[in-house]
Amino acid sequence: MSKQKSLLKQKTLLISLAVILLAGGMLFTWFRFQEKPIEITTEKAFFKEVVHIVTATGKIEPELVVAMSPDVSGEIIELPVRDGQNVQQGDLLFKIQPDLYINQVEQSLAQLNSTKSQSTEAGARKLKAEDDFRKASLLYKEKLISESDYLTSKTNAKAALASFQASVFAIAQNKSLLEQNQDRMKKTIVRAPISGSIIALNSKPGERVVGTGQFPGTEVLRLANLDSMQVRVEVNENDIVNVNVGNPVSITVDAFGDRIFRGIVHEISNSAIVKAAGTQEEVTNFSVKIHIFNHERLLKPGMSATADIESIRVKNALVIPIQSVTVRGGAEPEKSDKNTVTIVSKNKASSGKQGVFVVKSDRAWFRPVTTGTTDNTHIIVTEGVKKGEEVVSGSYTAITSQLKDGCKVKQQQTIAP
Repeated sequence: MSKQKSLLKQKTLLISLAVILLAGGMLFTWFRFQEKPIEITTEKAFFKEVVHIVTATGKIEPELVVAMSPDVSGEIIELPVRDGQNVQQGDLLFKIQPDLYINQVEQSLAQLNSTKSQSTEAGARKLKAEDDFRKASLLYKEKLISESDYLTSKTNAKAALASFQASVFAIAQNKSLLEQNQDRMKKTIVRAPISGSIIALNSKPGERVVGTGQFPGTEVLRLANLDSMQVRVEVNENDIVNVNVGNPVSITVDAFGDRIFRGIVHEISNSAIVKAAGTQEEVTNFSVKIHIFNHERLLKPGMSATADIESIRVKNALVIPIQSVTVRGGAEPEKSDKNTVTIVSKNKASSGKQGVFVVKSDRAWFRPVTTGTTDNTHIIVTEGVKKGEEVVSGSYTAITSQLKDGCKVKQQQTIAP
């Protein structure tokens, strides 16, 4: 009897031990494979005004710059201006040695006077020949001279007329040559075509310069109107479609720190500027000129500037953080119910669906969305999310790879400063 009780106790102990081990194993397995929540941060969808900014860098320059090159060649004998000097329209800028051109004028004048004298002589011969031909015609009618004498007189009259006409044309030719040389002589004195400031002075008195002709001449100086300034920037081909003439612009200049200068887009080039063509680093930009309003003559040509062009402005738009938008391949959207909207996005990436993770009941659900334009921090959502819904805004790793449709999440604790 005692042996039976002993065996029964052993069996009971073994069974109890087996049950404990089984329960412990199950408990260990449950703890081991229990789903761990992913730590995230969220932000609610809300309405605000979105201004899409296109940022580009460039240089400050005057809107009107005149490069002054002489029309005639020679030595500079006068240069009364200095770099940075303000000049008025009509002021003397520089003067070329005129001796050669004065001689050419005198030669042309002498040739003209000579041609006029020759024309006077040819005119007298023409009158004499015409009178002889008139007399010969009368005598030929009376049969008093031969036909040969009549034809000779007629030929002499025509020749005299042609000679006189040639002298008239020679007068016109020499008069034109005289005027041309007089114009060249006048161009030895160069005056300011506009009121402005000298922004570059490349020559000195005594230097010889080449006049403009069939090739560019010597640039003596540059004259600019510093009351009207602009910044020329290069905008990438992906952004140029959003830039239009009249867009307002905020401009910062490196030399003035955080000071903001206001401007407006007034010219967009239709010709592309291609850099590193034919390579993997090829970049295509377009030149954009921005008129600056409140420069107060503080800006100087060549200063570096950054332009923030307000290309698109959308009022009362539903937005979420830019980083919330991600792409998931094969992820299924959250099931729709009375309080949620499930939309298949019109904007799809090549590898999956564009969307966001919406948090409900401590779980993140993937939601396809249709997006619009952006500002520096937020992106417009036109379909897929409602105002007040919480979307995952961080961390970057969680949004891009860790989060799965329906996975458990936990809000990160914010540490007070």
